[in-house]
Amino acid sequence: MEALVDSNVYVYRAIRDSAHHLEARKFLEELSVWITPTLVFHEVIWALYELLGRENALKFAFVMLRHRKLRMVPTTEQDIRWALAEVEGEGISLARYNDKVILAVARRLKLPLLTFDKQLLSQASRSDVEVIDPYRHSS
Repeated sequence: MEALVDSNVYVYRAIRDSAHHLEARKFLEELSVWITPTLVFHEVIWALYELLGRENALKFAFVMLRHRKLRMVPTTEQDIRWALAEVEGEGISLARYNDKVILAVARRLKLPLLTFDKQLLSQASRSDVEVIDPYRHSS
């Protein structure tokens, strides 16, 4: 199964003592392809830099890039226009812009979204994006 993977899944996977490390690892193992928007890749690097430091962030990024399941996808102008229109139309903070871009890519590619972000899970449902809800699938 392919899914669009949100940055928090990779971050939880990278940090062994994180709250959802085991679940993130399990979901990534079960997926056949990790569809990863370039924006998500950037978010992972930035988050890991803050949490683990430069060297560990770089190491994880290079491992991720070499992984056979990773498929990087670009963000299109269409995705950006949709995301901006959603932010404007909903009157929400631009802090949620990245999430809207991720939703736009999932919508365009007609892929389920894997995320641990409860707010993004809720937005996805309202945007007709299928979700893999780790809170419902956890053992």
